[in-house]
This record gives sequence, structure tokens and C-alpha cells, in this order.
Amino acid sequence: MKALVHHKVKAIALRKKGYTYKEILNEVPVAKSSLSLWLKDTPLTAKEKAVLKNRKDNNISRGRIKAAAAARDNRLAREKLRLPDIKKVFNLHKDNPLFQLGLGLYWAEGAKNSGSVIFTNSDDQMVGIMLQWMEQFTTYKRSELRYRLYVHKPYAHENCEEWWAKQIKVPLTSFTKTSYKPSNKGIKIRQNYKGCLRIEVPKSSVLLHAIKIWTELLVEYHRKQ
Repeated sequence: MKALVHHKVKAIALRKKGYTYKEILNEVPVAKSSLSLWLKDTPLTAKEKAVLKNRKDNNISRGRIKAAAAARDNRLAREKLRLPDIKKVFNLHKDNPLFQLGLGLYWAEGAKNSGSVIFTNSDDQMVGIMLQWMEQFTTYKRSELRYRLYVHKPYAHENCEEWWAKQIKVPLTSFTKTSYKPSNKGIKIRQNYKGCLRIEVPKSSVLLHAIKIWTELLVEYHRKQ
């Protein structure tokens, strides 16, 4: 009985210091039901409630930091395992002009930190080369990609989506909702302008990592020439 009373006193004292139930149970060897019974009639002052909230917030922050660190470590481990295969593909295609051109275009115009492969440009020939590169050196086909047009409002009535679909040989159903950019001009400045087309490769974080490594290897390869 004395031990039980001692545990109860200790539990109440820890609660008033701002300890959570989980933290108290780590210090006091009792069932959670007993702890709840002891503490349900233990009111906390405003200051004690503030301390408790602060401890909970800190615990959540530490948990998120640990989870983020673990996720990062896991990602780096997976990337390390993929590295030999990435280098193998590079060595296979490093002298192919299209392989080099596609990497150069993505290095200049592609998204680097988006988490997926995204390429945006207003030049239909450049977009066409990028799609050709994608189909030849990756497992993705243009029909599997997502397309979105960004165009200024004065060009909205010109059906630029249809023009782009014809140029890159994909159905209009592959396009997501067009984004119309405001313009203070009110008139067309570039008569042949058809907007900027964004190509997004779904679920492509692995490919993005490969592109980054291939680009680094390509730069190193040319420096040695």
C-alpha cells in the first residue's frame, strides 16, 4: 500500500511539472487506468497547463525531427543502392548525342528540387526533343505524362492546347487545366506565341535522382576530354 501511495504522489507531482501520461508511465510502474483515476481529480493551474502544452509541443517537434531524419537516411540508403545501375546506364549511353542533349536541356530548363521530373518551355522543338529523350532513355512514354499549358490571357481564345497536342502527338485528354497568366498589355506581343508547356512525369523521384547523377557524370566526362 505504501508503494502505491508513493507512486500516486510521484505521478501527481510529475503531472504538475508538465509531464504527459506517457512520460509519467515511464517513471511510475502502474496501469494507465490507475494513472487516469489518480489524475482525473488533479486540477492544473494555468501555468501548469502552459508547461504541459509546451512539453507536448516539444515532444511532437522532436518526433517530427526524428521521423524526418529517419526518412532522409532511408532515402539516402536507397539512392546509394541505385547508384551502380545509374552509372551503368550512363556508361552505356554517354556518347549518344541525344542522351547528352536531353541531359543538357534538363540541366538548363528542368525542375531540380520539385521531387519529380518537370520540364517547362515555350519552344515546341525543345519540348519535342525532351519527349524523344524520355521515350528512348527511360521507361516512360509520352502518353503516360501530364501536360499543363501556361499562357497569357490575350491568347486564351486561340486554342493553344490543341496546337500543342498536335505538335507533341498526344491527346487533349492528357492535358490538365490550363493556367491563364494575367497581362497588363491587353494585346498580343508575340504573334506566334503558344504559351509554355509543362511536362510532368508522375511518380518520378527515382528518375529525377538518376538525371542529377547522369548530369554530374556528363560534366565530369567532358572535363576529362
